[in-house]
This record gives sequence, structure tokens and C-alpha cells, in this order.
Amino acid sequence: MHAPAHVTVASAPDVARVMAVVMSLRVECRVVSPPGAGCFMGVEWWQAVVADCKLPALLDCGLAAGFAGTGLRAGLDGVIVQAPPAQQRALHALARVTGGQVLDVRPATFDLPPDGAGEALARYLRAHRAP
Repeated sequence: MHAPAHVTVASAPDVARVMAVVMSLRVECRVVSPPGAGCFMGVEWWQAVVADCKLPALLDCGLAAGFAGTGLRAGLDGVIVQAPPAQQRALHALARVTGGQVLDVRPATFDLPPDGAGEALARYLRAHRAP
């Protein structure tokens, strides 16, 4: 099974750019918040960033299981959290109820460059596409 591409986004315009390129190339992709953003920006910020997103979106909560739980209860697609085993089990149980996903390791992500992001993203997604 081929893993989807993951792209770091930090704003609604980033999300729109990624969606446009993904839809034009017809590839599988997930958007991911910057590392630990759930802790310092919060769940509501992420909900605003991905409000119009048609792609799976993962909020990185770093080591904060509480923020991850809040995100799952708020209906996020998924969270990334490095928590102790008991907290991971509780989060996975919560995710089964809410329909969310819990990753305990941040996947490798593509960071959009400040210039030429659309072209660089297209190159990355073409290279990442399943054979």
C-alpha cells in the first residue's frame, strides 16, 4: 500500500494552493499543521485554516495528549501526538468513537517554499505518486 503525500500548511491560502495542485494532478495527499502547532495555535486555529479543505488534515499536537483529545472531540480528521502508551490508547479509543485518526509519529512532510510553491509542490507530488 502506498502512503499518501503529506504537505505542511499554516494558512488557508496554503491549503487552497495544495488543493489546487492535488486536484489537477489527481494524487492522494494530506495536509499537516506545522510541528506542535496544536499546542501553540490551538484547535480552533486549525479548524479555521482547514475549513474549506477537501483533503484529510492532521493537527500536530507534539507531546500534548490533551490538545489531541480536544481536536478529536472537535471533529478533526486526525491528530499527531507523541504521548505515553496509556494516553495513546485512550486517544485511539476516542478516535474510534469520533471517526478521527491518531498518528504517534509525524510523517515526512513537504514544506512549501516561500517562492515558486506551486511548481515545487507539483514536482514533489509527481515524484511521490504511486507507480
